[in-house]
Amino acid sequence: MTRSKSGPPGNSSGGISGAIAGDLEPCGTCGRSVAPRALFCHACGAAQPPRPLDPFTRLGLERRFDIDLEQLTKQHAGFTRAMDPDRFAARGPRQQANAKAQVEALREAYDVLRDPIRRAHALLTLLGGTPAVDDADGNGDEEIADLATRLSRAEDALELDRIGADLSQRVEACIKYLTPAFRKAQTASGPESPPASDGAARILARLERLEALAADVRDRRAALTPPRP
Repeated sequence: MTRSKSGPPGNSSGGISGAIAGDLEPCGTCGRSVAPRALFCHACGAAQPPRPLDPFTRLGLERRFDIDLEQLTKQHAGFTRAMDPDRFAARGPRQQANAKAQVEALREAYDVLRDPIRRAHALLTLLGGTPAVDDADGNGDEEIADLATRLSRAEDALELDRIGADLSQRVEACIKYLTPAFRKAQTASGPESPPASDGAARILARLERLEALAADVRDRRAALTPPRP
């Protein structure tokens, strides 16, 4: 089994070591085989260009919705420090460009995973699921419709704050329910597997509608706040 370190050259404890799924590719500097997730070539230490990876794999995290956000931050910070383009100044512009591209790819993965909606979309895609669409019968939307009506009639900051608080509670509930929904989808097997992600997709769709209303509340609330002198 091929093993590759994603830590900096000369540091055997840096990064994450382990088997990486996917096709090996040759290092552009020494030609030795490099795993898709490797930041460095384990043979010569050359910075590798980022390969197409899902955000969980890029940051060395388990594919699950309830990720450890503290660990996410540590992974991102550690990998980003290791790929500081200034470290590669003596290696020439090509490796500096690779390091910069790695930093950008790590940042994009971090931004996806720290946002519950984007993280859920990423995981749903990995499970082969598809985003839910509003169903024609409006099942499950009555509560959201009521909140939208309240928002359309709100005329003062106090009512907007009440609506905002209600939305916040429902957003937190959706995020909480996504964890078991994704676990169910990930543990399903056989011909029932594809529909198993439907529950998570429906909760995600509801979460997005709630977030859209919350954003509207924030915008309207900001419009009622007098500018600072």
